[in-house]
Amino acid sequence: MDRLRLIFLFLVFLFFLPNLSAASDIVGDNFEEISGRGLVIRTNPPGVRVFIDGVDRGLTPVTLENTGFGEHQIRLTREGYRERRFNVTLSNNSRLVVSIEMEELRGIALVSVHKAGGSPDNLPFNPQIFSSALDETVSGISLSHDNTVLLNLPVGYHTIRSRAFGWEDTAVTILVNENVNAAVNIFMRPALFRIENGTQSRRRFNPANPNNLGNTEYRFHVSAPGTGAITILNRNGSVVFSRQLNYFDTWVQNVSWNGRDSYGNPLPDGIYTVLIEASPISEFIQGPAQTVQLTMETEINHAINIFPLSLRGGISGLTFTPMPSVLPPGSFQVEAGVLYGRFNISSSDMEDGIFSGFPFGFGIRVATFNRLEAAAGFNINPLINNSTGWGLSGSLKYNIPQNNLPVDLAIGASYSWSNKNGEDPLSPGSGIGLYMPFSLELEMFSVIFSPSVFWRGPDGIVPSILLSAGILHHSSSWINTGLSLRSEFDFWEDSRPKFLAGLEGRFYPPPSYLFFLVQAGLWTHNSLIGGYAGLGIGVIY
Repeated sequence: MDRLRLIFLFLVFLFFLPNLSAASDIVGDNFEEISGRGLVIRTNPPGVRVFIDGVDRGLTPVTLENTGFGEHQIRLTREGYRERRFNVTLSNNSRLVVSIEMEELRGIALVSVHKAGGSPDNLPFNPQIFSSALDETVSGISLSHDNTVLLNLPVGYHTIRSRAFGWEDTAVTILVNENVNAAVNIFMRPALFRIENGTQSRRRFNPANPNNLGNTEYRFHVSAPGTGAITILNRNGSVVFSRQLNYFDTWVQNVSWNGRDSYGNPLPDGIYTVLIEASPISEFIQGPAQTVQLTMETEINHAINIFPLSLRGGISGLTFTPMPSVLPPGSFQVEAGVLYGRFNISSSDMEDGIFSGFPFGFGIRVATFNRLEAAAGFNINPLINNSTGWGLSGSLKYNIPQNNLPVDLAIGASYSWSNKNGEDPLSPGSGIGLYMPFSLELEMFSVIFSPSVFWRGPDGIVPSILLSAGILHHSSSWINTGLSLRSEFDFWEDSRPKFLAGLEGRFYPPPSYLFFLVQAGLWTHNSLIGGYAGLGIGVIY
């Protein structure tokens, strides 16, 4: 009898075992008991409807702490996925965590792409297909040598789009079922030859600016194989530049112009008309080849100067000297850098001597309107005593026209805020500043002077006077270097002026828009003295 009883208990165990592990036959399913009580159901993907003993308990993930002890029937449903059913048994001394991998319902579609009747035999035919659904996009699927492909897609409606250079885009919508293979035939017609969507990277540019900043790139789309030419005319209608374009073998085309004539001579300021003419390959079309044309205008302006500047304290210029130069509309600069050295962070810390740390910061400058530039900065100061601070700064600067005089002038305002020890170590500190930079523009140098006043907040009613000067060397097409000096006279605090000096160089090797920064300098205040060095990287466009 004992043996029969053991056999009976074993059969009962086998009977209930599949219910406890019914979901474990799919990779990703997991049943785990942890401390606590109740039931947790998670699914991949989430958002699956949960029924427990036939009662709707919401969408996964769900946590049920008051589910009764014993066996329960679980049903999981979601549109587009196979329904899951299994049983679980809950005990009164543990929580059951169930993780279920839902199985997506999918079907097969055989897609074949053909030339429409009457199409040219020698027109290249290399189609790709794109399949899209509400929650999925399959991009750029290449076909086999006979232009067919077998797709495994989720069940439901899909749009199959076929695209080939020289042919009109064609799309069909199909219904994909789980147990029925769909057959799709797409017929494509030759495209009418078109040239469209003409753009230029810079409508106004200065050929004297370095690298990519001193030219403009024209981009346009063509619909079929062809050839073309670019012709540039001056205000009088005379041709100053012309060039044959490469054979069109894809949709997107581009060509650059550096503001010079066909013999490489610089062209004067003015507005130039750009004509891009193109025609199809005659053997690929029926009837005569008609020329199509795209027209744009480009302005050469040698007064536009685009080169990277320091963004310390949220003001563009040299490290310690704001400059009157502003970016033209449509241009921007982004910069990030790190310093290493010994810094006098704020006046309240002077008793403790000189701090050391690795301050780093980010800056951006953009031209919002003509002659108006906005700049902003963010800095973090990790210090050796772990009293890390951070700060924000920003400025607006307007460049005043000077009627072709060899000087440049601007007015500007700045604001900066920081918490304790968060001031940018190379800026005047937290507060409001007004400044008027002006420069003498020589052939290879800019000599800059910038007087300003700076209010350091409610504790500093009397403004500080900042006197800055610097020189920028910009003769090279891929480097500029500068020296800047600043004296800070704080009349509210009875202390000696603070003096700062810095050297900097920015390298922007062609042909990218990247530039690299190296800098070094020193400062002195009362009996304190320190120095710094730094590296940075940025983008200017």
